[in-house]
Amino acid sequence: MMEVRKGMGKRSGVTLLEVIAVLVIAAILAAVVMVRGMSTADVNLQSEVETLKSHLRYAQYLAMNDIPPNQWGISVGGSSYTLVKFDGGAQSSPYLLPNESSATHDFSPISATPATVLFDEWGSPNMTSLTFGSQTITITANTGFIP
Repeated sequence: MMEVRKGMGKRSGVTLLEVIAVLVIAAILAAVVMVRGMSTADVNLQSEVETLKSHLRYAQYLAMNDIPPNQWGISVGGSSYTLVKFDGGAQSSPYLLPNESSATHDFSPISATPATVLFDEWGSPNMTSLTFGSQTITITANTGFIP
């Protein structure tokens, strides 16, 4: 004959609802800590550095695919830069940057050391470092590698 228990006794453990509640609270606390720990200025600087690196790589690509002695490069001012082409020593008008609506990219809250980085037909740069805000962009001398 089957025995039926009337009282199940005390249970120990946690329910699924309690686990979900703890995870939601932990996620909210993590989000608050992340927002307070990161500065928007640091994020903006890193974003602008990566954009400048991609534009430098684009100028290098153009230089390697153009007829020598033409050189392509990026001319950096105090708070903006442009894509330029040198036709045998004379600078031509600025060209449109990729994914930009104008020839000049503005990064106004950040300041940079004015310089012009040019690439020859082999992709080699005329300079190996560029100061952009508090960061330095390095370009490998002979290969033109931009990490």
